[in-house]
Amino acid sequence: MYHLLKLAFALLALPINSFANVNEIDSSTNFDSINFESLSYSDYKNNTHTVFFANAGNSNQTGVLFVHGTPGGWDAFSRYLQDTELRELFFLTSLDRPGWGNSPLDSKQIDGSFALQSAAIGAIFSEYPEKKWIIVGHSLGASIAPQIALDYPDKVIGALLLAGSLKPSLGSPRWYNRAASTWVVASLIGTSMKHSNREIMGLKSQLEAMDTQIKSQFSNAKISILQGKKDKLVSPKNPSYVLSEWSNHFTSIEVLELPDEGHFLPWRQYGLVKELIIKLALGS
Repeated sequence: MYHLLKLAFALLALPINSFANVNEIDSSTNFDSINFESLSYSDYKNNTHTVFFANAGNSNQTGVLFVHGTPGGWDAFSRYLQDTELRELFFLTSLDRPGWGNSPLDSKQIDGSFALQSAAIGAIFSEYPEKKWIIVGHSLGASIAPQIALDYPDKVIGALLLAGSLKPSLGSPRWYNRAASTWVVASLIGTSMKHSNREIMGLKSQLEAMDTQIKSQFSNAKISILQGKKDKLVSPKNPSYVLSEWSNHFTSIEVLELPDEGHFLPWRQYGLVKELIIKLALGS
């Protein structure tokens, strides 16, 4: 009976994978194809946190900072860091967000705080004081990206948001997230999914705070949103909210919706994402 009960709760917890991002690496990613030696690596620290970055490209050019979702890691964007054209045009960097990979964070601090994530991610900005940045975020990374733009208005000139939850009411935890917050289910799903669920449980409140901040100020950053209309993990209704509620608070907002696309845009729409990065950075 104990084993049957354990199996039942484990099955109950499986949908968390779906909402939390399944895995930030799509199943088609071939890690053997990543040329790790072509990249450089660095740890940057703010007052309290150390964050790991993988870097490539021209350090004299505009920066492009890739922010993964949950769960995930810097290598979600490894293909972009190895792109010859992007390396010529930009300084490219992708990080392990605090709490993931090589960026340590006490488990008690993993609560979905955008402020904590933004402050830690911003450690790289002080290393390049003259550099301007484009933020590229996917899923939860796309939810956090506007906060980074708000916190560093003199650094961030644009943000590309790929399949991100942005409207507060659409960021509410689902039934399986609540189930996974109970000690019984949490003890069965493993550390990675437990941490991911904690981030998702805090998402709505973080979006509410960010939304209030956005509506109280004006940002010079440009926003570009790419959203699949068949996304089952993040509501396709998010872009319409941004257009109606945020338009007067950013220099520009552009939305591109793909009728037949789902959630995994960084990998399935590589060429388009690359084009949007260049357009956002160069204004062409």
